[in-house]
Amino acid sequence: MRLSLSFQQNKSQGLIVEFARVSLFALILLISVASSLFQEGFVNWSILGPFYGILTIAFSLHVLYFAFWDKLLTKPALLFAGFVIDSFLISVLIFYSGINQSLFLFLHLVNILLAGIACRSVGAVTAALFTSIFFSGAALFSPEMKALNFFFLLALNNIAFFSVAGLSGYLSEQLQTVGTELKKTGQSLRSAQELNEVLVENIPGGMISFTPAGELVRANAMAAGLLGVENILDRTWTELFPNLSSMGSFRGDVKYQPADGDEKVLGMTLSQVYSPELQAQLNIALFEDLTKIRQLEYAARQNEKLAAIGGLAAGIAHEIRNPLAGISGSIEMLSQTVSNDDDKKLMKIILREIDRLNNLITEFLDYSRPEVPPTDRVDLSSLLNEVLESMKTNNQVRADVNQVREFSGSLMILGRRDKLKQAFLNIILNSYQAMADSASAQITVKALNHDKEIELRIRDTGSGMKETTRRKMFEPFHTTKPKGTGLGLAVTHKILEGHGAKVFVESEVGVGTEFILTFPKAH
Repeated sequence: MRLSLSFQQNKSQGLIVEFARVSLFALILLISVASSLFQEGFVNWSILGPFYGILTIAFSLHVLYFAFWDKLLTKPALLFAGFVIDSFLISVLIFYSGINQSLFLFLHLVNILLAGIACRSVGAVTAALFTSIFFSGAALFSPEMKALNFFFLLALNNIAFFSVAGLSGYLSEQLQTVGTELKKTGQSLRSAQELNEVLVENIPGGMISFTPAGELVRANAMAAGLLGVENILDRTWTELFPNLSSMGSFRGDVKYQPADGDEKVLGMTLSQVYSPELQAQLNIALFEDLTKIRQLEYAARQNEKLAAIGGLAAGIAHEIRNPLAGISGSIEMLSQTVSNDDDKKLMKIILREIDRLNNLITEFLDYSRPEVPPTDRVDLSSLLNEVLESMKTNNQVRADVNQVREFSGSLMILGRRDKLKQAFLNIILNSYQAMADSASAQITVKALNHDKEIELRIRDTGSGMKETTRRKMFEPFHTTKPKGTGLGLAVTHKILEGHGAKVFVESEVGVGTEFILTFPKAH
C-alpha cells in the first residue's frame, strides 16, 4: 500500500508534537525506573529487561528526531515513520504487560492523536491502520487470546483506534482551516497596514494626527517638508500652530511662518476620529500649500480692478492731453513776447512740467493699451548687448559699474524688439540706480538655454528691497523714487507678460536684487 502524505504543520507546531512524544516516553521511563527501585525485591528482570529496552529505544529515537528536526522537515516519509515505529513499540510494550489489562493502551490513542495533529486526517487514519495491525498481531500471539471476551475487547480497541483517528483528523482539519483563515486575516491586516502607510506617505499634502492635548501621534514626510520642521513628532500642535485650536472641526486657510523662509498660506481641514488602538479621540489635520494659488488669485483680482480703472483712466488721459497741447503752444508763443527774465524762467518751468505730465500720460496710455501678440523672431543675445552698451554712454548713471555678460550665441524668441528693449532698459536702469551708493557696483546678465525655454537672470549688487516693496514693485503708481512715476516697472511687467514670460524677483536689503525672466523659445 502506497501512502502519499502531506505534512502541513509549520515548524513550531511540529516541534511541539515531537516535544510531547519525547516528554511522554521520558515520563513513562522515569516512572517505571522509580517503581522498580521502590519494589526492588519483587522485580523480575527477565520481564522488565525487554520492557526497559523498548522504552529506551523509543526515547532515544525521539531525541534524535528532536535534534535533527530541521533536516527531517524536508523528508515527510521519515517523519511519519516515527509514528509507525511508535505504534510497533507500544504494541510490543502492551504484549509484555498483558493485552487485557495493559496500562499502555492509552499510548496508542495518544500516538494516533499526535499523528492527526502533525499529518492531518490521512496521517491519523494511516497511523490507526498500522496500530490496528500491530496491536492485533500482538494479541494473536498473546496467551490471553483464549479468553471468552478477548475478541470483543480486540474489536472494541480497534474501533477506539479508528474513532480517535477520525476525531483527530477532524480536529486537525478544523485547526488547519482556522490557522489558514488566521493567516489570511493576518496577511490582509498587514496588507491594509502597508496600504495605509503608502497612502499616508503619498497623499498630495501634509497629514498630522494628534491628541486633544496637542501631542503629535503621526506625521507624514510631506507635513515635515511643508512646515520645514525636523523631528516633527517632538513638537506639539500648539508649537506649530499657536493660533489654531486643537479641538473641534475646521476648514479654511491658515497662515504659517516657517523658521526660515517666507510666510505660507496652508489650506487646512481639521476633523476628529476615534482610534481603537489608543482607545481615544484623535484630531486629524490635512493641509496643503496654497501660497502660489492665493497669490495668483490676488493677482487676478488686482488685474480685474486695474483693467476697469485703466479703461476709465485712459479716456481721461486722452481728454487731458488735448488741452495740454494747447497750453504748451500758448506758453511758447507768450515766451517770445516776454522780455522779463523772471517771466521767461517761469514759462520754462511751466513747459518742463507740461512735458513731464505729457510723458506720464504717454506711459500710462502704454500701460493701459492691450499688448499685441508677438510674431517676430528676436535674438535676446543681440538685444541685451545693445541695451548694456547704451548704459555705458548714459551720463545719468554711474560709469564704473562692472558688467558681467554670461550669455553667448543665438537666443531666439517670438517678440516685438522695440517693446522688449524698453522692458530690458527699464530693468537694467533700475539696477544701475539701485547701485548709486554701492561700494562695489556690478551687474550680471546670465542666460540659460533650456529645451523649451530661455531663462534670463539679471542680478545687481545694489541696495536691495524690503519684502513689502518687492511685492508691490509691479503695481501702477508704486514708486520709491522722489521723481518716479511708478509706471516704469508696471509697463515692463505688462510687456513681459505679453511675451509669455514668467517673472520672478528675489531681493535682499544690502545685498542686491535679481530678476528671473523665463521666455518660451521660438519654434
